[in-house]
Amino acid sequence: MDTDDWPDGTTMTLAEEPEAGFRAELAHHIHAFHGTTVPHEARRFGLALRDADGRLRAGVAGLMSWGWLFIEAAWVDDALRGQGVGRGLMHRAETHARACGCHAAWLDTFQAEGFYRALGYERFGLLEAYPAGQARSFLRKSLR
Repeated sequence: MDTDDWPDGTTMTLAEEPEAGFRAELAHHIHAFHGTTVPHEARRFGLALRDADGRLRAGVAGLMSWGWLFIEAAWVDDALRGQGVGRGLMHRAETHARACGCHAAWLDTFQAEGFYRALGYERFGLLEAYPAGQARSFLRKSLR
């Protein structure tokens, strides 16, 4: 379809900074479509480690869907790395997901593959040159 031939009554816009709810609106429509053939329920959670002043020092954000835990983001402040904080957060995220019925976990990373492999994750895919000069690894782990 030529970009000038959109269906009558429709317009396309490009937003360099989309509205905050745009991604959620897309997800709503995608999940509704999938729900016609495969029941869908997604639950998000976050684990936060904060200092006495309330500053975030480490955290994990996860999404549980179709029996899988997806680690959306995991971060540990430089000053806390190497002390077991990351391992502890991942263990807690996996325990929570297991309790919610998840059978496996997956994530992607371009800097911490060794960390996740040490936790029992295995690579199932590799996207080369993302970012340039590096590669993004896709990892999974059974939670059974």
